[in-house]
Amino acid sequence: MSKYIFLGCLNLLLNFNVAFAQSQEYSDYKPVYRKWQDNYILDKIEYTKSSTIFYFRFVSDSLHIATFYEPGHEMAWYLKGKNGKDFRLKAVKNIRRNGVMMESNLTSEKEFKTIKGYDYTTFSCEVHFDRLPNTEKIVDLIEGEGFENDKTHFNCFDVALKTWDNKELGKVEDSKEKIEKFEDKFGIPKSDKSKVEPKKDPIVVKVDNPKKDVIKKDPTNPYPIPRLRSKSDIRCNQKMVLDNIQFQDNTTDFKGMVLCQQTMGYVYEFLRDNPKATATIIGHSDVFGLKERNMELSKQRAYKVQRWLSMMGISPFRIDVEYYGSQQPIVKEGSPLNRRVEMFIKCN
Repeated sequence: MSKYIFLGCLNLLLNFNVAFAQSQEYSDYKPVYRKWQDNYILDKIEYTKSSTIFYFRFVSDSLHIATFYEPGHEMAWYLKGKNGKDFRLKAVKNIRRNGVMMESNLTSEKEFKTIKGYDYTTFSCEVHFDRLPNTEKIVDLIEGEGFENDKTHFNCFDVALKTWDNKELGKVEDSKEKIEKFEDKFGIPKSDKSKVEPKKDPIVVKVDNPKKDVIKKDPTNPYPIPRLRSKSDIRCNQKMVLDNIQFQDNTTDFKGMVLCQQTMGYVYEFLRDNPKATATIIGHSDVFGLKERNMELSKQRAYKVQRWLSMMGISPFRIDVEYYGSQQPIVKEGSPLNRRVEMFIKCN
């Protein structure tokens, strides 16, 4: 009988210890994880009785746009557990631009939040999940299910989930020092950042049914279709070549990032301001090399543009993709002009 009493007491003790550990509130000021790029970090991870909160920070430079996705959105953050269980986003809170509050609570009741930046701009937010069980030791923080391997997304891999008694939790000063070094690297002002905040974001007038404009032929245009080089070049129901979105030879790497990002911004703003409009991205390659390789290359180039627009806030369901490899060259003998992306915007 004493054996069973001992086992019962031991079981109660174990359950008490598990419950005690799960109820502890603490913060990890020295998060351990891997990431794709240098322009984002985790400031800290906070464990409350009901939530596990990831404090996320990133710097936007010439893109000038930051998009935050609400729970339930196909691009929302989620946690991929190593034990085969995934954890869904609960909320995104306290979204700040250069320390100034822009949105206090982005939940499933609201649409995604798009915020403009300028020069080098720091954005920060709190990514909330239900309190994770102590059995989860490592998770991946992924921006958008299906985008685990997309290097344009803000993904953090192998994030260590520490317990309250871990000796490597660090102190508040550790987090502050890391943030300061991170922002110094991009030249972010150390103090009084609100002074550089614009007073207001520009007022946007939405037009659901833009009229088709007449395009004048440009004798200097090397392409047989109009070029999209500025926001005023965008036309409905007419194919355009994204002239400034160029690629390195035999890769999906952009050539001339500033011009690429400017063009992407023009397309994003048009689709955002005209929510009934849809777009088709059309990829092409040069004539050299294997046809199968060229077809795959044109496909990946088109999908890369689609992913960028999706990351900026345009639903991927509004963006179709077509690709033709080397089947439709501008210069049959071969030319960088053949490595192009075209777009057809349909306005209802």
